[in-house]
Parts: sequence; structure tokens; C-alpha cells
Amino acid sequence: MKGEHGKTLSKGYIKRYIDTYDIFCEANQIPYDKPKIRYQPPIPIIPTTENVNEIINSASLKYTCLFKIMTETAVEPAELHRTAITQIDKEQGTISIIGIKGHANRIFKLKPQTANMLRNYLSKHPNEEYPFPNPKTMGENWRATRTKASRKLSKPELKTVLLKNLRNYAGAIFYKTTGKHDPIATMRFMRHKCLETTLYYIRTINLDEPEEYTTKAIQLGTPETLKQIMELSDAGYEKFTEADGYQYFRIRK
Repeated sequence: MKGEHGKTLSKGYIKRYIDTYDIFCEANQIPYDKPKIRYQPPIPIIPTTENVNEIINSASLKYTCLFKIMTETAVEPAELHRTAITQIDKEQGTISIIGIKGHANRIFKLKPQTANMLRNYLSKHPNEEYPFPNPKTMGENWRATRTKASRKLSKPELKTVLLKNLRNYAGAIFYKTTGKHDPIATMRFMRHKCLETTLYYIRTINLDEPEEYTTKAIQLGTPETLKQIMELSDAGYEKFTEADGYQYFRIRK
């Protein structure tokens, strides 16, 4: 539905209009059959791993940390902004998110590399009860960063990637990897209220998009084997196979 100036009216605006008119008709004893609104959620836009990484790689150290957290946790900018220092366990590398927009609360464990970024970030904001910037500031920085990346790489399509798309991206990556195509696990990760929302969302995930990894091999049985495995684990690498006396680890690019 569009207004007098051709702008699409929001669901909330239409509902308030209908409710107000319903009260008016009831007060004046005017017959009125109140219409029901069937809400069709917007199709989620899921950016590619390549585009997300190209933008984040152009960000400052401060915002690289924030954007990385969003890609790993599917947290909303407003949720991150409302996260107090008491909700962060620096030693364990966990962050407790209190949901908004009906999202459930959840504790997320960050990847080791991202957890180290967060510790460094917090060391520069030692006395702030709420250390993360407000959503408007985060959005402005994201737009400036993607513009810089777009110009540097001559990729105008980067300008179409919105900050809120990072939540969709995080959900898609979880569904395809850790979630193993499990809608229930994805619903819990995304903190949706109902499975129907998750099912509508995952229909848009491109399962054919190739995942790119950096791979490293560790030779077994050497004096350095255990140390090398621990270093890769701390850096966020995951073991995915073993053959011919080697263990192979990988991390998403």
C-alpha cells in the first residue's frame, strides 16, 4: 500500500491507521468490518563471503572487531550497543547478548582471533560501562568503509551491502557449516521466536555458493606437532581430515 506521495506505507503505520479508524467507528456506532493484515516478511538479502570480507578488510581495527562479531553471532547493531561490559567474559571469549525485536537472549563464544580483537578493543575502552558505539555511528562507519572498498577494488556492487545484512550472512554461514542444514539449530542461533521465520529465511540461502578456505597441514609425530596444532586452534582453524601422517586444518577466508 502506498501513501499520497507514492511512498510505501509500513505495516505498523497501516495497523495503527486501521486500529484508530476501528475505535472511531465503534465510538460513533458506525458499522465497520475491520480488515485483517497478512504480513509478508521481506526477502532476506545475504551477501557473499567475498563481498563481506572485502569490506571488513578495509575497516579500521576498531570496526573490524565489531563487524567480525556481527558476522559470527548474527547480533543486531542495537543489541551490540546495549551490551554492557559485565556481559563480556574476556577470559573465555564469550559475549552475552540480550535480544531485541523479540529475539531470544544468548551467550556466544567467539572464535579465538575475534576474541583477541575484542580484548584489544576493550583495553582501549577501560572505563566504559557500554563500550560499543550506537547503531547510527556503526552504520555511518560501515557505509564509509564499503564506499572506500568499492572505490579501491572497482566493485560498485559492494555499495549495496547493508550493515543489517551481516545478520543474514551470519545465519547463512551457520546453517551451511556448524548448523549442518538443521533449521532448529539455525533458529536457536538466529534467536528467532518461531521456526516459521527461520524456514522462510533459509529458503533464500544459496547452498551452491562455494566456500573458500585457507588450509594448513601439520605433520604428525614431530616435536613441534602439538604446539603447531594448538597454534592453529587458537587462530580459529578447524581440523577437517587426516591422511598419510598429516592432519589438515582450515579456516574460512
